[in-house]
Amino acid sequence: MSHPAHPPYGAPPMPGAQHLPEVAHLVAPGEQLRGIVDTDLCDLVRRPPRRYRKDPSGRAAETAFGCLFVFVNLAEYLAELVEDCTWGLVRSLRRLFRGRGLTRGWQSQAGRFVIAVRSAERDHDNDDVLLLFTDRRILLVGNGDNTPGPASRRTFDHDRAKHVLGELPYAHLARVQPRHTWVSLRADLHFADGSRAALDIGEDDLAALVALGPR
Repeated sequence: MSHPAHPPYGAPPMPGAQHLPEVAHLVAPGEQLRGIVDTDLCDLVRRPPRRYRKDPSGRAAETAFGCLFVFVNLAEYLAELVEDCTWGLVRSLRRLFRGRGLTRGWQSQAGRFVIAVRSAERDHDNDDVLLLFTDRRILLVGNGDNTPGPASRRTFDHDRAKHVLGELPYAHLARVQPRHTWVSLRADLHFADGSRAALDIGEDDLAALVALGPR
């Protein structure tokens, strides 16, 4: 399915129209794209705990690599422990002033949203996501390296294929709360179950998110 990169004469431009060549093929036939928002998870949102991650290489790879796989997992665990003891303390102090980046836990609607976005990279540290608002749903689109190997770059790369990380029913998104200050480009997504996930988002994309989100 294709969408025009430019609206008809006199019509307002669709939010995020510059991303159309990369993502139009991800929209289902007959589905209408309303707009695209480019955003990041707030850096106060940590990586999901291991029990909530999907291993992209699967159990077959774990069996095939044996001890090597165990060694890699141990190295990753130690790296996460160091992160929690250093950056984790800084993050905790910042939460006192800015509030938590995620509330109600990993099994909440906000938690599942964060897990989907993080899963774009093998180390589950991805921040970047495109939100595709259609007439039916909100698609979460990423282009991270979800295969074994080095972590991918943190910016969207036009030379790499986009893929759907998940989808968000409109009924799950209750409210968009802008929280921009002179030191923060934050906005909070409030979900129907009372959970919340924080984003880092620019002014133009925030305006689009508010316009496309729940009324």
